[in-house]
Amino acid sequence: MAIELVAVPAVVVLVGFLVYHFVVRTIRNPRPLGGANVLVTRGADQGSQLSFAVDPSRRGVVFGTTDSLVVWRSRDGGRTWRQSTAPRDVCAFGWPRALVAPGGREILGFLAEKPCGERLTPFLVVASRSGADARWSRVVRVAPATWKWGFDDAPSLAVDPRSGRLYAAWSRNLDAQRTTVVTSASDDGGRTWSAPRPISGALEYPHRAALAVGRTGVVYAAGIDVRFGLWVARSTDGGRTFGPPRRAARLVANPARYCGLTGYTPLPNEIRTCAGPDPTLLVDGDRVLVVYDDVSRNGTQDVHVAALDARLHPLFRTTVSPPDRGKTEQYLPAAGVDADTGAIWACWYDTTFDPNGHRSWFTCSASATGRTWSPPERAAAAPSLTEDIRFVAYETGLYPSVDAADGVAHVFWADTHVIDNGVDVFTAALHEDTAFASAR
Repeated sequence: MAIELVAVPAVVVLVGFLVYHFVVRTIRNPRPLGGANVLVTRGADQGSQLSFAVDPSRRGVVFGTTDSLVVWRSRDGGRTWRQSTAPRDVCAFGWPRALVAPGGREILGFLAEKPCGERLTPFLVVASRSGADARWSRVVRVAPATWKWGFDDAPSLAVDPRSGRLYAAWSRNLDAQRTTVVTSASDDGGRTWSAPRPISGALEYPHRAALAVGRTGVVYAAGIDVRFGLWVARSTDGGRTFGPPRRAARLVANPARYCGLTGYTPLPNEIRTCAGPDPTLLVDGDRVLVVYDDVSRNGTQDVHVAALDARLHPLFRTTVSPPDRGKTEQYLPAAGVDADTGAIWACWYDTTFDPNGHRSWFTCSASATGRTWSPPERAAAAPSLTEDIRFVAYETGLYPSVDAADGVAHVFWADTHVIDNGVDVFTAALHEDTAFASAR
């Protein structure tokens, strides 16, 4: 009886300590808040795969969407948002891609499904409109299926800022055993597309293709595969052919061999199974940059950047996120480059300052060169539970969005700190002057 009298209070104290330590205790993140948080959408059904773009021809205009294909638009630099019309007569599967072509034409690419609810054979479609008050064009399928169960997955879009030529890259299922990454182009705003061509036969189990166009019209593609890890290739003939892929970086945690597969059968699930490196491809003047995530020497995830020259000769590789305090995680990165100033932005979820890693703040840093980065600043005013972010990433797929113009980065992230809402989408406008001033 005496033992029980001692044991029961001890258990109560232990439970109370654990609840306080892991749940109740306030964790303080001393990093400065980069900008006011603005709620764009509320609720899990609004989506967690984000793609937003700044209109360089209309000051203050930002538009974008999520995997729910609800289109949002701001005319005041992201301070207020209104829901806009979306392309009709199609059911969205996911992987939205938003961009603005020369002249302010808005482009939306995404995976669609037909009939609605058919999740095995999604296909890439594109629609466009001349502006917020215009009607969306007819939704166009970029390429027909290669066989009965053929599918498209993991698309990326890019536009040549001089000519307006559109480029698409994606994972294309060829038959019951093979999927590869292909590219296609459009010279009429997405109404018609060239026949898709594989980027390179040298790639082994390639996934997660990303595109970018240089100022001279050179097209760059990047992604992950088994042979190279993180690869980059370039085309000097308008995307019709690509030169040999070059290694941008080896990957310690490389999912390429088995991701996108169920058993030995390819399926359209790269958003979940190929997550990890999450490469973003950028062209900044004469440099090609790939921002990505990988496991570092201490066994935790960090955000890195690999830089190459215009001909894909390696320049440097460095870590974007600061050295860890203990074993913290920096994961699910996104990046963008400001075409007006050349500033490079990288953002990620970060567990720094929570010794147990239970909370993650969406965090950003800026760089003028890619070699050195400003001290990180919080984009998110409040943290999300790490397990919630990872659950959403695994269940439905999650990627943030970063675009920049006129010295301001507009960053968007899926946020779970309001538990009753599930997943909300927040945005903040971060100023490069402030970021660079903190680095001095």
